[in-house]
Amino acid sequence: MKTKLENIKSIDELLEATHEIGHGKDADFLERKADENLSVTNDANWHDAYGVVNAIKDMTAKSGQLMALLGEGYEGDNLPVSYPIPYNITDYFMLAKSEWEDEARPVFNNTNMTASKSTLTQVEFIIQFGVTDKMVRHSTDKQLFDKVVGIGAKSALRTMEGLIINGDSETGATGNVNSDDQAPATTFGTASYHSLQIDHGIRENAITNSKTDNTATFDSDLFMTALAKMGSQYQDVTKVIALAEPSTYAKILTDDSIKLATNTMTPTIDGNGKVYIAPFGIKTVSHSLVPKTEADGKVSSTGGNNTKGQVVFVYAPAVRWGFGQNVMTEVERCQGYGWEITITMEFSFVILDLANTCSALINLTV
Repeated sequence: MKTKLENIKSIDELLEATHEIGHGKDADFLERKADENLSVTNDANWHDAYGVVNAIKDMTAKSGQLMALLGEGYEGDNLPVSYPIPYNITDYFMLAKSEWEDEARPVFNNTNMTASKSTLTQVEFIIQFGVTDKMVRHSTDKQLFDKVVGIGAKSALRTMEGLIINGDSETGATGNVNSDDQAPATTFGTASYHSLQIDHGIRENAITNSKTDNTATFDSDLFMTALAKMGSQYQDVTKVIALAEPSTYAKILTDDSIKLATNTMTPTIDGNGKVYIAPFGIKTVSHSLVPKTEADGKVSSTGGNNTKGQVVFVYAPAVRWGFGQNVMTEVERCQGYGWEITITMEFSFVILDLANTCSALINLTV
């Protein structure tokens, strides 16, 4: 009995069908259906697409503007829904020790360890695409399915970075750093908007903990001002990263000190070949998800009010992140019309010692 495409309801069934085809059981089926189904031109296309989807976790260490810089904080895959992360914010020195001179047991002088704990709480995310039969039949692109899945993979990466930068769960009419003068569900059209799902992103931490400088005119010295607002134990320039709103980044590059540094020093290159400017040793990245804002560093629902640039700083090892359920792709046949492609994931992040590991330059003229 030949495999019927209409009966395929999942990627697993699709892989099984293509595996059978690849072994010659239904070669004529493949030939007839090649132009009617999402790039089922050969066995490898589907396996490649399946691999790409499930490799999103691996992609994050190499892709994106931010995730590649946060590899040290990766906690792993298949984490439980609630995953505690204990950490210690105190540095210690050892004490001098005297020789044991008699039979009496030495007195223990144990140091009190100050421990704190944060928790990764997994949140589910989803993106769905519909692909019509007509689109598939008349498409000249034989990798159409791969392209749709690739868009989903990029959306997953974009969601992660957007959460870490802009995460703020405040739902009221004021106070949310992404919608300060209107309920964010109204601004974004839904309470399911990604930045509302996990609290305490970099921008919110910096603003709510008053770790901001609002000097209007950019000067390279402001990098040190922002660094000084972090806890002293986090002021290691090799561990701090700066994310600049794109227009602000362009402004930074016009500063005479920055121009001198970028023109005379060897650029900073990470393990993936990306080049960064590094004022005072701080890796600085232009990031499309850092927004223009009002003077207080928050975004107004009225776009014309958002004219000020900003740069946000974070101590990279403090950003801990990981996945719960594996990234999963499901394909469902919508009888008579086409295909529904659904990509889901469980993801979470937390910033340790959040009151001391984030800062920002706000109200910058660009």
